[in-house]
Amino acid sequence: MSEKELKGKIKNKTVLVGIVGVGYVGEALAYAITNKGFHTVGFEIDQSRITFLKNKQIPRFTITSNKNLLKDCQVILISIPTPLLPDKSPDLSYLKQAVLEVSQRLSPGKLVVIESSVAPGTTADILQPILESSHLKAEKDFYLAYSPERVDPGNRSFNVNSIPKVVSGIGPLSLSLASAFYRQIVEKVVPVSNTTTAEMTKVLENVFRLVNISLVNELVEYAKALKINMWEVIDAAATKPFGFLAHYPGPGAGGYCIPVLPMYLLESARKKNIRLPLVETAEALNDHQPEKVAGMALNILNGKKEDKNHPPKALLIGISYKADLADTRESVALKIWRRLEDEGVEVYYHDPYVSKLNGSTSVNLDPGIIKDMNLIIITTPHKNIPYETLVSSDKPLFDTQNVLSNFHNGNIIRL
Repeated sequence: MSEKELKGKIKNKTVLVGIVGVGYVGEALAYAITNKGFHTVGFEIDQSRITFLKNKQIPRFTITSNKNLLKDCQVILISIPTPLLPDKSPDLSYLKQAVLEVSQRLSPGKLVVIESSVAPGTTADILQPILESSHLKAEKDFYLAYSPERVDPGNRSFNVNSIPKVVSGIGPLSLSLASAFYRQIVEKVVPVSNTTTAEMTKVLENVFRLVNISLVNELVEYAKALKINMWEVIDAAATKPFGFLAHYPGPGAGGYCIPVLPMYLLESARKKNIRLPLVETAEALNDHQPEKVAGMALNILNGKKEDKNHPPKALLIGISYKADLADTRESVALKIWRRLEDEGVEVYYHDPYVSKLNGSTSVNLDPGIIKDMNLIIITTPHKNIPYETLVSSDKPLFDTQNVLSNFHNGNIIRL
């Protein structure tokens, strides 16, 4: 299929779109693409995820584990997680395996788009050679593009269709085709000159947030020494209509992007013998923040281990990485949990979105449960939590998220 023919099929919405990896981002893509009239096939290896998506009965959408159906797709989007290894080094193994499986079913005239978050240069230096192991050449036999996902989980103000889409190609034909495809899906396409530029765009977005979150978490200590409220300071600064974007203190930034992608950047920079001390410092501060919060919690518990038969009890309110979601990837609440347990604290949790995790079950906020706790820690600011009940319990209440700013009870301890 020629570039002109593929572009015509995209315009007429007669291409079959494949999405490799249908997690949170892939599912959001599926909704956005099928809502615009494209028939779409999702490729997933997690059987529970397949069952979940089948039960949703999304129009014009099929979910499968049969990778051979990739042969039928003319546009293939790859949205595979790019996590960190235990030593915090980048783990591209899932993405590379997915790209290899696509390459084994690649045929001339197809458009492949990488949506996963990666270090600058990954598409051209690592993924393109894997695809070309099919003996097909990018920009000549098939088309290769990079367009970073910009999904903001839980944000109802912006969705895939309304968020501007940065699009790049390995060459002008790939860029033209990818732009033509995404213009059918989103309100605004932002073409950039090459895939490395697009990859760096995504990295900058995440590093910008990490640096600013780490900054306010550092300044909150100084504000406390001055006996002023850092949240009030930030809200006042945010009234400036230019040159300032509010970021707020908390127990640390979690999730699959903000604390992860900077590590990809740092490794890439090290390979080029370039140091990024500001990013290194911001990452170290964010990495230490849950430890610092756990230390504050231990101080509230007087830092004492009681009799082994009666250890202190702490209740975490929220264990997902972000409010009103069930996703626990890189959740700072779990890091706080581990540190408290290491110090002999008996930890419980309540999360309306995460009923079970690692053998533990979310407890109900019954009066008896609350009464039995020595400390309650608000780690994730879910909206549907009965905060008034927690405040009125008179139990020590450690608010790491400033959700109790309207309460002034003596049992509230602020970050």
